[in-house]
Amino acid sequence: MKVAIEREELLKGILAVLDIVPSKTALPVLSNILIDARDGHAVRMSATDLDISITCSLSASIEEPGATTVPARKFSEIIRELPEEPLALTAEEGRVTIQRQSGAEGTYALMTVPAEDFPELPKEIDGPEIQFSEDNEDAPNSDVINDMVSKTVFAVSRDETRPVLNGVLWQVGEGRMTMVATDGHRLVKYSRAQKGLPDGATDAIVPPRALNHLVKLMSSGAELSHARFGQSHVMFVLRDSGGDIHIFSRLIEGPFVDYEQVIPQNNGKRLRVSNSLLLPAVRRVSILASAQTHQLRLDVKKNQLGLSATSQEIGGEAHESLNVDYDADEMMIGYNSGYLQDVLRRIESDDVLFELDSAVSAGIIRPGEQIDGEDYVCLLMPLRLND
Repeated sequence: MKVAIEREELLKGILAVLDIVPSKTALPVLSNILIDARDGHAVRMSATDLDISITCSLSASIEEPGATTVPARKFSEIIRELPEEPLALTAEEGRVTIQRQSGAEGTYALMTVPAEDFPELPKEIDGPEIQFSEDNEDAPNSDVINDMVSKTVFAVSRDETRPVLNGVLWQVGEGRMTMVATDGHRLVKYSRAQKGLPDGATDAIVPPRALNHLVKLMSSGAELSHARFGQSHVMFVLRDSGGDIHIFSRLIEGPFVDYEQVIPQNNGKRLRVSNSLLLPAVRRVSILASAQTHQLRLDVKKNQLGLSATSQEIGGEAHESLNVDYDADEMMIGYNSGYLQDVLRRIESDDVLFELDSAVSAGIIRPGEQIDGEDYVCLLMPLRLND
């Protein structure tokens, strides 16, 4: 294999696939990146950890077709340090050579593993497809997925004994897209009306790693073209200036929890407060919350909200009071301060609305204002208050 390629183009491919390379693996070849120049039109760079696979196309001149795999981390370090200039990649006799082409002398060689030893990567899946467009108002765009992922994925469970909660439930149907995540202590549902969705209902539990990498690629300039849901995999296709990027992720087997039964419908005590005041106050008071329980107390009274925390470990305590809109029974509620901050950071409206019932029942947090067709709901389970 011999390929001429710009260093910027090569680095773009590395950055697209590197996060998928596992840091530890029982299969050494998975620590490598596959460089495939066998189709004569483009160089394809791929990585996999067997659960998630990614392939991106790179613009290059293929002088001799072929394929090989290179150690991902060392290859990345070398290319990062080289200046912006044309490079030549040559693979032969179990080695790949990187040679500078700007007149300066510079050659770097790495041992390789044959491309035949690399796992076979998925190429296509059958199933319902969502088309995305940045220009068509009758189709979802990248910003929709970016927003939905960022507002839900933080609540995914890390408890591997309940694998069904280790992913985000993605539902599509009846003109709506919904994402739901929960770890048993909190639950987040983000649903929005959306044109241009496929007929019928589709749902899948998608691992957060795949969604986070999708968002990272979109943030770096790639545009989401379409997503396709299969029986056991989901495929995302993105486009950028160099070509296509394909992400294949194994889905988590369900069924997901019946979240509609979990979300309380009769929390009648409503508290409205400015998020620009509440979030900074929660951050400050939480500094002195217990390192074990992270408990933050909310003392709710008529038009007043008291925030307090106590740390027995260092013998500290903090108190703040805010003016709020509240005209129901007084109560004292305990929440995990980290969980509360996670929710407040993702609410973009000026006000936050708390829907409460009692000190021992789940509280609901919503944006004070939501656009038509949008429903963002965050459920927090209370903590037992310390005496």
